Amino acid sequence: MAIELNDAGTLHLAVSVGTMTRGAALTRILALRTSPGWIVGPSAAAREWRYEGVLERAGEVYLVGPLVRGMSLQEVLTMPAARSLPFVVRLARALLSLSESPAGWFPLQSDSVIFTDQDSLLFLPPSVDHELRDLRPFEAIRETYECLNHPDLRGPARAAFSVAACLFRIVTGRFPFSGDDAGDMHEQVRNLEIQPPASLVPGLDQDVSDTIMAGLGRGARGTVSLAEIEQGLQRWKGRDLVSALSDEMRQSALAAAGAHKASAERNFRRRRFWRKNWRVAAIIAGAAVLLGALGGTVLKNFLAPRVTHGYAARRVVETFYASMNTLDQTTMQACVVGRAGKGEINEATTLYVTSRVTQGYEGRSNIINAAEWDKSGRPPIASPMTLYGVTGLSITEEQGEPSPLYLVKYDKWNPATPADTAPGVDVVPRSEGHTVTDRVWMKRDRQDWVMYRIDRLKSTDLPPPLTAPAG
Repeated sequence: MAIELNDAGTLHLAVSVGTMTRGAALTRILALRTSPGWIVGPSAAAREWRYEGVLERAGEVYLVGPLVRGMSLQEVLTMPAARSLPFVVRLARALLSLSESPAGWFPLQSDSVIFTDQDSLLFLPPSVDHELRDLRPFEAIRETYECLNHPDLRGPARAAFSVAACLFRIVTGRFPFSGDDAGDMHEQVRNLEIQPPASLVPGLDQDVSDTIMAGLGRGARGTVSLAEIEQGLQRWKGRDLVSALSDEMRQSALAAAGAHKASAERNFRRRRFWRKNWRVAAIIAGAAVLLGALGGTVLKNFLAPRVTHGYAARRVVETFYASMNTLDQTTMQACVVGRAGKGEINEATTLYVTSRVTQGYEGRSNIINAAEWDKSGRPPIASPMTLYGVTGLSITEEQGEPSPLYLVKYDKWNPATPADTAPGVDVVPRSEGHTVTDRVWMKRDRQDWVMYRIDRLKSTDLPPPLTAPAG
């Protein structure tokens, strides 16, 4: 965090480099100290601000520059919404202004943004901030940096996410994501189903809640730009953002939000469990490939046409979800590019290998095809059998070619995530279900329609399937 530092009667704005920073790390930071930061006024063009030198106090090294007094964004985020929202308006405008200057787009760090006494904003040099972040523990940057930045977004999309995260913190009193380490945080940002602010703050203006969710990439109708968020901030000026509710209505809304939060966290833990454990199964599958058990060669599969070659876009979507029932990860892979659907494919791969190993030892698989189970009237399931796949698949076209967009709703059934138990305690396998809503983006790849982005919009718990005595 920036502080004032007095050097022989001259006050400077100073940022600590740390007490242990020496050698190559300090050399890199000092080499960057002339990299510019930016001061953005309400109307004038952005002007540069730079560190001018280095001071040492009690063994701690500081970068120092011209004194700028004001309040940091970190402080603003803890203020009541009525006071803090005007500051966020200034922040959004400044970021939009900087995007058209040599500064361009850069990550937001709340202790490096200062709202000055002259109605300007100072952004401390981003290149120096980047170097300093690499030297600091995760705990030191969790709320100032990690909570505000999406690990996969860049440019205007990242800026919109950052401002939406600020608004979420201001409106609800907490950040939308907060992990124990960077990996956990990034996993949440990518996959955790979060509560809309209107659920956490009963009576909150729905426009405010929807805009924040869209900025975080969880919008029911897609994302919004930073300019659209800024326009929303203008609409909310002078408006009561939270309507008065009776105590009964408020308590009911908070209870529903608590139940939804618990469900979302269980779903997140389950998906994370499969993502973490699919690698073991993949190693087994890889060995099986080498032994010829799975047949074919990598080169042959790479050069061969997709199994979905010639499919219409809608049929590709249908094929991807239907293939979960048969654990056909090869066909699922043919339906996607990039990271789209990786969680589902890894999950199906794990269950496929587990199923093959069990079949080899016991003569049967313990995985029941959810579609066949549904078709046969949903009979009770006896342990150690478990259920996997999709039922009730519904696909709605939201946008046609050349960039098809679909809303996909379905019931997803899978083995429940193992609970933590004492050593030696047997855990009876069981199944669980969730009603899921996804939004799917499509494009052409090698003349074939593929899914290149899948956003999880909603997931709610279903009653578990009936169980029958083992045997």
